[in-house]
Amino acid sequence: MRLNDAVHAVTGEVFRDGWSRVRGSMQGLHVAKQTHLVRAAAGHRPAVFKAIRGGGTHTKSQLVNQLDYLTTKSTHIVDSSGFLDGKTKLEAGDIKDLTERFAKRWDAGFKPKLGQTTHMLMSFPIGTRGEDARDIATDVAERFFQTDAGHFDYIIAVHEDRDHPHAHLVLNRRSQEGEFFFLGRNHRFNYDDFRLAMVEEAEKYGVRLEATRRVDRGVVHYPARTSEVYAAKEEGRAPRERERVGQDLTRTLAEIANTRTVYHSLAAEASREAREDIAAALFRAGEVLAHGGQVDRTGDVYMAEDQSFEDLRSLYAEKLARVQGMIAEKSDAERPVLEKRLIEIQTQVQHMQPLGLRSSALSETPSEGGIYSEANIDASQRERLAEPDLRSRIDVALRGTGISTSELVARIETGASNAALEHQWIANDLSKVAEARDLNLERRADLEQARDILNDVHVALGTLLERENVLRRDGVMEAEPVSERFHYHEGAVRAMEGTIRQEMRADGLTAQQIEDRDPEVVSRAERRIETEQRAYLEAHPDLLARPGDVIDRSEPYRET
Repeated sequence: MRLNDAVHAVTGEVFRDGWSRVRGSMQGLHVAKQTHLVRAAAGHRPAVFKAIRGGGTHTKSQLVNQLDYLTTKSTHIVDSSGFLDGKTKLEAGDIKDLTERFAKRWDAGFKPKLGQTTHMLMSFPIGTRGEDARDIATDVAERFFQTDAGHFDYIIAVHEDRDHPHAHLVLNRRSQEGEFFFLGRNHRFNYDDFRLAMVEEAEKYGVRLEATRRVDRGVVHYPARTSEVYAAKEEGRAPRERERVGQDLTRTLAEIANTRTVYHSLAAEASREAREDIAAALFRAGEVLAHGGQVDRTGDVYMAEDQSFEDLRSLYAEKLARVQGMIAEKSDAERPVLEKRLIEIQTQVQHMQPLGLRSSALSETPSEGGIYSEANIDASQRERLAEPDLRSRIDVALRGTGISTSELVARIETGASNAALEHQWIANDLSKVAEARDLNLERRADLEQARDILNDVHVALGTLLERENVLRRDGVMEAEPVSERFHYHEGAVRAMEGTIRQEMRADGLTAQQIEDRDPEVVSRAERRIETEQRAYLEAHPDLLARPGDVIDRSEPYRET
């Protein structure tokens, strides 16, 4: 099989790390995250939000018992309906009425495994006033549960019986509109968004929080389960965390090492000279906005001595998002030049790790044979791209891929000056192919199909443009024979998909919701089997001379 070297490099990354990670880093999402690293370094406390494992109630009697515990030890009560607002504790009659109100929305024939209600907790730093904990929790709850998208019934009980004030939130999982609540990655209800909301709402009351993850704080393993915490307490020992293994462990250690690098760079940036680097990047971002026809109303000049380091970083993250939004609205032919300017800005502040683990690509040269590589494009021949005959042949090569001819030509005319921009453009091509063919890049089989289509297109274009002297090299390489195997069994994957669907049903998802998330089901099944096999092989090294004899680590599920 003939491969394009640049496409092979990018899709290899996607196979290894997953589409969502690669896409997120190329969008520069790490810059916004670093605002919270600054807050963490300044001593702000983590925003603690969690759903209590086993905290859902299935019957009215269970809900009565839970409310009796939560609302008779409280100092503040907040009721989504407003009937019980202002109370500090609830009486037996209040609890009975509240339970009946919740139960009216329950479906007698539907018994979700996690219960008809969800019990969530928001914890606040020592010294937080009970009134502030109440107001922050109320604002967060209203942001998620009292919106045009849905109205959920809930009760909040603030406890101040420990050093850390905390707010218990009991949510009726069935909304007025019939939606059933669940927490899930990439769902509108997810842990990250709740924690970010806590940070933003707490700021209004002078409570300083940050929304880093455990990994960002250098914690390698998963937290201990609640049962282990209680067992450890009884036995007088420290709880045992759940260990990461295999690729999960390798990836986590790499993220921690990257975060350490970010912290070091943040420390350096705190000096006046480095703050001026951020100011310069802000100025250039303002220029890009101006070039795009939008007036930067916050001003073009940022004086390092007039603004705090955290303010500058926040401004940079906000402006980066604005620039990206402006670029997205431009025509296909206009986007590449602006994207190149944005990458140049990010290269200026590479030490801030704006692309996370892939930030090194900002200073790496593009590929030797990629069609977007500035090093591979003969600048003196670029005008040939406007010739009708050549343009027509490019159109034919791109037919059915979803990739715009005008955008592809504009990219070649612009040229990617570093690996980061080249990878960004190729990843964008991959997403266009997936969209055109209705493929989900989180699903391995779909990813392979999209990769093969894109590879064929870039091989054809590389060959065509090299013959027309627009490119110096065609970038074509012969694929090495795959000697390693990963044991893929279709029946095992289908069985795992069934298990995951059953878990979703138990969590309260409807048949339609599960069907809508079918690509996620397949992806989770494949990844769970892969993780289990890798962990088993690493725990039993005697089975193999080396795990690579069975597992192809570059392209899981690839078979010969």
